[in-house]
Amino acid sequence: MGELQQFEEFVSQIAKPERTIKCIPDGIGFALFATICDLPGAPDDAKQRLQSPVSQLRQATLSVEEQIKNTAIIVRILLDQSTSFVTLEQYSWFVRMTIAAKLLKPLPMKVATLVRKLDDALGSIDLVECNHSPRVVETLVRSLIEDIPLDGGNLLHTITMLATANCPVLYYTAVVLIFIGLDAITHSGKPTKSYHLQGASKFLDQLEICNLQYLQQQRTNLQTIYQLLKLLSLYQNLVIMRHVGKSLEDLAQDHKDFADFFHVTNVQIKTFRNWLDNASAIVQPFGKDQENDYLFLADLLQVDMIPLFYDLSPDDDIV
Repeated sequence: MGELQQFEEFVSQIAKPERTIKCIPDGIGFALFATICDLPGAPDDAKQRLQSPVSQLRQATLSVEEQIKNTAIIVRILLDQSTSFVTLEQYSWFVRMTIAAKLLKPLPMKVATLVRKLDDALGSIDLVECNHSPRVVETLVRSLIEDIPLDGGNLLHTITMLATANCPVLYYTAVVLIFIGLDAITHSGKPTKSYHLQGASKFLDQLEICNLQYLQQQRTNLQTIYQLLKLLSLYQNLVIMRHVGKSLEDLAQDHKDFADFFHVTNVQIKTFRNWLDNASAIVQPFGKDQENDYLFLADLLQVDMIPLFYDLSPDDDIV
C-alpha cells in the first residue's frame, strides 16, 4: 500500500504539458453572473423581480444547489420579460445576460433547457430598423467585451451562439468579435481599437501577420494556433462560404450599407486557400511532439476548413 501511495503521489506531481489544447470554454461563475445582472439596462419591473434572487446569488456561503436554484429563477424572470427589452440599453443588457447564462457551467439539464429557451427568445426579438445599424452593433460589441471575459473558448462559444441566433444585428456582432479575437492574437496585450465591422481585406491583413514564420514561432503555444484556426474557420463559414459568388448588388439586398464588408473576391479566396495549404504543411511536424494537439489542428485544417473550397472551381469569376 505504501508503494502504491508513493506512485500515485509521483504521478500527481507530473506537470501536464502546457501545450495541451483546450477546446471547451472556461465559462463564468455564479458571482460574475450576479454582477452582470446588476449592470444598468434592465427594465424597472425586471430589475425589481431580479433583486431577491441576485442578492441570494451573491452570498458566498450559498451551496451549489442554491446557486443553481436562484439562477433558474433569474432565467425564468428573463423569459417572462423577454418582450420588454425595447430600448438599446435594455436590449444590450439582455444580450449580455443571455450570453452570461450560456457561459455558466455546469448547469443541470432542466436549467440548461431554460437557458436554451432564453437564447431562442433573444434571437426572436426583431429590431426592425436597427438590424443594420452600425451604432447598435458597436454598442453590443463594446458592452460584451467590457463586461464579460470573452477570450479563449468563451469567445468562440459566444461567436457561435450569436451567429446562429437568426438575427441580423447579432450576426454582425459575431463577425466583429471574430476580428477582435484575431486582433487579440496578432496584437497581444494591446487594447481593442475598433468595434466596427471589417471586410475581407482586413481579414487578409491578419493572415499576412500570421505567416509561416509566425506559426513556427508559436509552435510551443499550440493553444494560440488552435484559437487562430478556429477564428479563421468561423470567418470562413460565417462570411466567405455564406456570400461566395454574390455581387455587391446581391449583398446590398441582405445587408444594406454593410454589403462591402461581406464582398469576397476570387483572388481573396485563393489567398486564403493558399494560406491554409501552407499552414497545413507547417503544422504537420508539430505532431511529432504532441500527437493529440496535432490531431486537433490537423482536423481543423484538413477536415473542417480546406475541403470547403473543393467545390469552388479555380476558374470561377467570383466578383
